[in-house]
Amino acid sequence: MIFKILTFLTTIAFLFGCQNDLQKPKVTESTIKYNLIEPANGIYVIIKKNVKKEDLPDNYYEAVYYNNGKISKIERHNKQGDLTDNLSVAAITIFEYNSDENVKYVKYFDKGNKKAVDKKFGYWSIEYIYDEYNRVKMEIYRDADNKFLSVPRDNLGKIVKKDFLAPVLTYEYLGNNLRIKALDKNFNLLKEVLGDKPCVPFIDCGENE
Repeated sequence: MIFKILTFLTTIAFLFGCQNDLQKPKVTESTIKYNLIEPANGIYVIIKKNVKKEDLPDNYYEAVYYNNGKISKIERHNKQGDLTDNLSVAAITIFEYNSDENVKYVKYFDKGNKKAVDKKFGYWSIEYIYDEYNRVKMEIYRDADNKFLSVPRDNLGKIVKKDFLAPVLTYEYLGNNLRIKALDKNFNLLKEVLGDKPCVPFIDCGENE
């Protein structure tokens, strides 16, 4: 699942050339699922789902927390059972939902419960905004200071880096196609392309069950 998310982000970045504190959900054992994982291709893959706690020792694993049937948090652990940031993604991912029960925010924290930014693109959180059909129409990427990501420009305003993530992405649904626009923090157009429908965490990608 996470691999798909990061793959999507990398694809968008390629196409375009380019403060809230941690709130721990109140959960019980019955609302936690465990998956065995292992490092692969710079991230990790799930090798066995819904394992028992006695199967966790000496394995990398993720603990998936549910609150009212929705995934609220994912924790990643090393073979010693400790939270780890060594899987090319922060140890903790927090999910927050809007009134329609769609994912509103995705936020990342390190093993010390401090805000963790993506090492390549520099974002800490992703905000999703939806249209009247509950389709994602906008994504907003913010840094650890809760500010929009900056577009890498020189003193003359020219973009100086090809491999970056625009702070704002918008989606216009056109039948089987999708118009994707990359915008800067002032909502100025950077680039526009036609592409496939995006894979959004736990909406289009499927749940991590």
